[in-house]
Amino acid sequence: MGQLNANIVAVGDELLVGQVVDTNSSYLAAELTRMGVTVSYSLTVSDDLEVIQSAMVDGMDRCGLTLVTGGLGPTPDDLTREAAAALAGSSLTVNPKILNSLKDHFKTLGRTVPRGSEQVARVPGGFEILPNSKGTAPGLWHKGQNGSVVVLLPGVPHEMKAIFSDHVIPRIMQIKGRTEIVQRTLKAAGIGETVLQAEIESINHLLEPALRIAYLPGAYGVRVRLTISGRNAGERIDAAEQCIRAKLGTVIFGQDDDTLESVLGEMLRIRGMTIAVAESCTGGMVLNQLTNVSGSSRYVLGGVIAYSNQVKQHQLNVDADTLRQFGAVSEPAAVQMAEGVRACLGSDIGLSVTGIAGPSGGTADKPVGLVWIGYSDVHESWAVKHQFGLDRDRNKQKSVVAALNLVRHSLLKHSGHEQETE
Repeated sequence: MGQLNANIVAVGDELLVGQVVDTNSSYLAAELTRMGVTVSYSLTVSDDLEVIQSAMVDGMDRCGLTLVTGGLGPTPDDLTREAAAALAGSSLTVNPKILNSLKDHFKTLGRTVPRGSEQVARVPGGFEILPNSKGTAPGLWHKGQNGSVVVLLPGVPHEMKAIFSDHVIPRIMQIKGRTEIVQRTLKAAGIGETVLQAEIESINHLLEPALRIAYLPGAYGVRVRLTISGRNAGERIDAAEQCIRAKLGTVIFGQDDDTLESVLGEMLRIRGMTIAVAESCTGGMVLNQLTNVSGSSRYVLGGVIAYSNQVKQHQLNVDADTLRQFGAVSEPAAVQMAEGVRACLGSDIGLSVTGIAGPSGGTADKPVGLVWIGYSDVHESWAVKHQFGLDRDRNKQKSVVAALNLVRHSLLKHSGHEQETE
């Protein structure tokens, strides 16, 4: 038997018109890949009986596994069951066990079964029922005459995940044709996608040809996804990662589920250090990012949102002469903000951000996207200049990454672990 391929079909007009973001397909694709199943394609279709049926037929013709999410609810536009019955050449019949479970579910809520809800108990002939521990609509499993499998799952994400985890994964693990696929995602900050790609391509001769590399830029850095399949995939991806880390050095801050704030938080925790933040143009986003980590109260003392010059002066002790001579968006102001918040809150590290987020407010000397990030600890105080773009939201997001990454590099430098890229 050859490689087991899969396709994913997401059903729902709400997905096509942009009212709801399809997170189910990305979840299923990641889980299937983890199990050694190659996802050939993903498709989003409307709440149309013929369209849904056509997607199922095409999927079963092309792949050994087709997963369909959505369209299993009780409303008239939920047509996946009808499409499945047509696919199997069967009819829909009410399953007493599902109907009783439905009644028990609403009884625990102190309610009777709402009119029309019993539709979820109608099951197409030839389909195996996959119980739903988180809701009312069950999943369904069917193996066609050609051996291809179609799985129907609810569109509600937490219900879909429960059925997939409890009932679908064990069944897929029994299907032949899975291969060893290992993926790893390295995360980089402080470097653009193009530069990062060029750095890695310069060592292509050290990387095996079977390694697949994908570059996934985002507001909070660039992800580098490595994929290797086949025998000894784990050892081979370890070797590839080692080569890439040796080339990029501390540009790589973590991997897989790591975030910049979680990595920085762990560094602060290990060193027993605290941090406070003074923010102007980011309006509290840096502090928000830092406190997204559970346990961050051990190292985050607090912050000051110093949007106006009055707050910069009165709460952070920024000199009035500094503001008059250099302005709020300047190196001296950023340094004094970092020093001021450190003194005000008694932290080991003071971090500051001041800039022109845009789209208005820029001048010839200080264009939109200009940001100064200040740093202060017991040994030194300094600031770094950044010039971002014209988009306000992106400028704020990039400022957050630059600020957190600045502290990370400073801690690495003081620990003697700073390593520059080649």
